[in-house]
Amino acid sequence: MDTVFVRGLEFEASHGYTAAERRATRRFRVSLELRTPLDAAAGSDRLSDTIDYRRVCEIAVRIGTESTFRLLEKLAARIAESVQEVYPQAEIAVELEKLAPPCPGCPESCGVMMSFPARS
Repeated sequence: MDTVFVRGLEFEASHGYTAAERRATRRFRVSLELRTPLDAAAGSDRLSDTIDYRRVCEIAVRIGTESTFRLLEKLAARIAESVQEVYPQAEIAVELEKLAPPCPGCPESCGVMMSFPARS
């Protein structure tokens, strides 16, 4: 299936399971894939016939920075739900990373990859 993607979108926020994590901010990185047919856009050259990745970025950053979540799974699901409010025809894959998480061994990032079926 055709795909519109956003890779490596970053924002700073206060998500985390512990109260200490939610008091401080840290960087998060999200990548999204929206799978939907793109043949109409290929023929028309009109933004209205495709998925506007600028709008997808705006939604992801807004959700990531205006709300607080304990789990990355909930944040990823909320981003996908919000994008699907605008693009219900798209199957969405979300990869969400917490950069430099407070874990033993100092990993570069930890995160989740989740998929959400199209609504229509």
